[in-house]
Amino acid sequence: MKWSLNTYQTCQDWELSRILDVAETTGYHGVELLMDYQQKHGFEWDTPEDQWGALKAQVDASGVVISSLTSCQNFHSPHADDRAESVRRVKRVIDMADFMGCAHVRVLGDRFDDNTRDAVVGYVTEALKALGQYAQPKDITVSIEMHGSFTHPDPAMQVIEGVNLPNVGLVFNSQFVRCEDRSIEPLFSRVAPHFTAVHTHRAEAPETFELYRQMFQWLKRIGFEGYISNECAYRGSDPEKVLALYVALFKAFVG
Repeated sequence: MKWSLNTYQTCQDWELSRILDVAETTGYHGVELLMDYQQKHGFEWDTPEDQWGALKAQVDASGVVISSLTSCQNFHSPHADDRAESVRRVKRVIDMADFMGCAHVRVLGDRFDDNTRDAVVGYVTEALKALGQYAQPKDITVSIEMHGSFTHPDPAMQVIEGVNLPNVGLVFNSQFVRCEDRSIEPLFSRVAPHFTAVHTHRAEAPETFELYRQMFQWLKRIGFEGYISNECAYRGSDPEKVLALYVALFKAFVG
């Protein structure tokens, strides 16, 4: 397992140079850059190509890598033109990832209700298949985060099984659905083989601490080699200390 710092909230007001420096000094192997929120790191789907080289140079000069470009594009719109535009934007993110030497792009599903469930699962499956096929020659994995309505394993697995490509997987968002008896077995036995990355939140919280402990032990047992991304959303006055403590906690979970 490798540790990654997600730029959600904690780093959302930081320039790229500070993100890279803090990630390296607090023990992270990579940074996961959140896109579509106009954060200060400079990576967006529409960042002009003539700026890519300068961004890459900063990353290459640091001691960390880009573990993922985390696009927030989704594919639940009932309008075909909207979905096609989202696919177009993510293809550009895939091109950027290829340029940067980043092997992973995250997207969202994202939401449906009882009346739209089947249609949205179909839309997402169609989009992920197109993106997976586009990314495959570049050796890039495209993953749907288990987020929104796709937090539940049933629709998430419908998409994975429908796409059926080796470079399309799941980002687990550490929402422990179907773990009411305090065991992750029912959930992980189904979805864990498809994990490409994991997002963690408040792993220290008493209500989820034991589930996180089980999760890390499960991932260790199956030989998971992807990134565990810290998305703790800490906004206090000492981010360096807190981010380093999370790395220490993750290492303790692994044992």
